[in-house]
Amino acid sequence: MLSATERVRLFPVLGRLTYLNTAWRGPISTPAADAAKGYIDDLALRGVTGFDDWQRVWFAARDEFAAFVNAQPAEIQFLPNATEAFARIALGIDWRPGDHAVVPARDYPGVARVLNDLARKGVELANVPTRPDGSVPAEDLIAAINPRTRLVAASHVDFRTGYRMDAAKLAAGCRARGALCALDSVQGIGAVPVDVKQWDVDFATFEGRKWLNGLDTLGVLYVRQGSLDALTPHTLGTYSVPSPYDFETPNQPLAPGAQRFQLGAPAMPQVYALRAALKLQNEFGPARITARVAELSRELRQIAAARGYSVIGNDWNAQHHSGIVSLRREGRLAETGLGAKLAAAHVAASARQGILRVSPHYYNESADLQRLFEVLGAS
Repeated sequence: MLSATERVRLFPVLGRLTYLNTAWRGPISTPAADAAKGYIDDLALRGVTGFDDWQRVWFAARDEFAAFVNAQPAEIQFLPNATEAFARIALGIDWRPGDHAVVPARDYPGVARVLNDLARKGVELANVPTRPDGSVPAEDLIAAINPRTRLVAASHVDFRTGYRMDAAKLAAGCRARGALCALDSVQGIGAVPVDVKQWDVDFATFEGRKWLNGLDTLGVLYVRQGSLDALTPHTLGTYSVPSPYDFETPNQPLAPGAQRFQLGAPAMPQVYALRAALKLQNEFGPARITARVAELSRELRQIAAARGYSVIGNDWNAQHHSGIVSLRREGRLAETGLGAKLAAAHVAASARQGILRVSPHYYNESADLQRLFEVLGAS
């Protein structure tokens, strides 16, 4: 999608690294970095006199993010990170002893650990195991629902295997059984199609620093308007009310929409960066980007299989593939120094326990994939 000049201009790290580690941390784009620096420079020059301009950017970024995921602006709230956003969901439900929740057993700690902690409130948890092929299908989570289940939560894209959940199927199964549904799309947004209205989920969480190529750290909470009353803020802060700067009226009703889950001042450099990152994605076209990610993912799987590597999920239906491709740490990949070997060759990929996780994005090209396998050698 990008010329060699555009690649390095927009993502300077590509001038020194074969970057295939977006799932850990996407390289910040030049426009996003410039936007964040611009805010800091403006703060240094104007101080608080720039406040009105910052507020306009804050609300514009919220509205633009809402449009990006097909939500209403009032359904979106920026928070410090995705785990804190998910905690607003988990802690917002009025749990009672004996209540039940469902989560994939090996989901990302920002989801699974938050739910497991609910045991101290007397909540029982169904930890749904991963299938041998690395998947946790929607039907397995739906099957774990019982009459006491109040919440089913999962990652849209699994951070280990790259398995992409059928979000609409999961949400429909939850709704038919009277359970709320929450999806964490940190590993999805910016790489695969995201449409919260089409999914019809109750809640979703996002992050700007991976596939959107924004700045650390900014989480996004989506609360479906029709599900707003299912959550109560676990605590209130300055911005949880309709008039946060009316300091003479401490007791106010909750702010409308998802704003009620905001506590303190916004992280403005991150918001400026996210807005620029969304603009860049929209300029190239989200559909073009997701198609390119799918193309690279498919090519990566084919090369790996042809070279004898064991690829997790090669038998999945294509609708379950994502930007993450994981190779099992077998044969040559089992060597303990694999991560150091890749780093020495200026290749960024994630050598983890049991897997080598590779996550190309639209700024990559076929030569990047070939370079990875040159360094890995034969299986």
